[in-house]
Amino acid sequence: MLRIIVVDDEELAAMRLMRILSERNEPSEAVMFLDPLEAYEYAKAHPVDVAFLDISMPDVNGMQLSKLLTDIQEKIKIVFVTGYDAYAVRAFELNVLDYIMKPITAERLDVTMKRLGTSHSESAAVKPSLEIFLFNGMTVSLRTAADTREAVKLRSPKTEELFALLVCKRSVHREEIVDTLWDGLVPDKAWKNLNSTLYYVRKAINAAEQRCEISVTGNEIRIDSDTLYCDLYEFERILKEIRRDPERHTPLFKRAESLYTGPLLRGKAYEWAGEYALSLERQYTELLEIQARHYRQRGQLLQALNCYEEILKLDAIREDVHGEMILVFLELGRKNDALRQYRQLETMLRAELGMEPDAKIKELLQ
Repeated sequence: MLRIIVVDDEELAAMRLMRILSERNEPSEAVMFLDPLEAYEYAKAHPVDVAFLDISMPDVNGMQLSKLLTDIQEKIKIVFVTGYDAYAVRAFELNVLDYIMKPITAERLDVTMKRLGTSHSESAAVKPSLEIFLFNGMTVSLRTAADTREAVKLRSPKTEELFALLVCKRSVHREEIVDTLWDGLVPDKAWKNLNSTLYYVRKAINAAEQRCEISVTGNEIRIDSDTLYCDLYEFERILKEIRRDPERHTPLFKRAESLYTGPLLRGKAYEWAGEYALSLERQYTELLEIQARHYRQRGQLLQALNCYEEILKLDAIREDVHGEMILVFLELGRKNDALRQYRQLETMLRAELGMEPDAKIKELLQ
């Protein structure tokens, strides 16, 4: 999977490039930054394959940032993006991968990605990668060196559940697995089932020489998370980054939203996953609340409304969120929408809980 950063102080230009990248049919992970120093801090903690850098930025321009990035990641590929042709010669003197004039088009980006494919082939195309998506269901596939995706077939529902358990917990004690998946069986039968099911898991995920390692050390069974891609791992990593400093990781909000496509393992009746799924939903809701506050502080009220709407999709009777939406509507001068939001809350609370909204929310409209 190609790891990309896009750095441009012009938000519209950065969003355009992010959209074009997202529409490409290839495995990649792109993170956007409006502040070059935020991009630099990110690159110090995360591997990056290619950086698309606007040249003309205040404080730290693209050429200065390219030097900072290559100092910490020698193999990073630099692509300069600018509206000024005069920079081209200087850019190529710096031995960058490519130089693109704004506005970027999908056709011009194809040229860059082909060049990147040639230079990146040794690191990106040698080994196939296992991709696991656990939000909104469970999908396991193999991304081959030929850039095709092949579904990984797990032999039985118990094989699927054991694999899901290992991926979610990364390391599990044998007795916990037996108690979780084969509770009620006599010990000999339970241990036999574990061994045979683990064999079939290994057989499935090691197809096409994937070599996703599942190791057994004493009574612990562990899956090597470094040999696969999992949307859950990426989501948890992003949550940690945002919690450290919400103000400096604004671009990661949208990435987290794109990863959380629905509840963890939706449609799978795994009792052990229930509390974990609820915890992730709560964390996602907290993330949306942080993002909404951030947008309101910056005066981006429509974006804040979108966050509140997403929260209500998860928990429709959150009175506090309805109240915040009413306040935002009033700030926007949209009193009819504020009244409509209150009526929606009123109807829902009466139907679901047999109660009226908090009087303080009604006072907002007077």
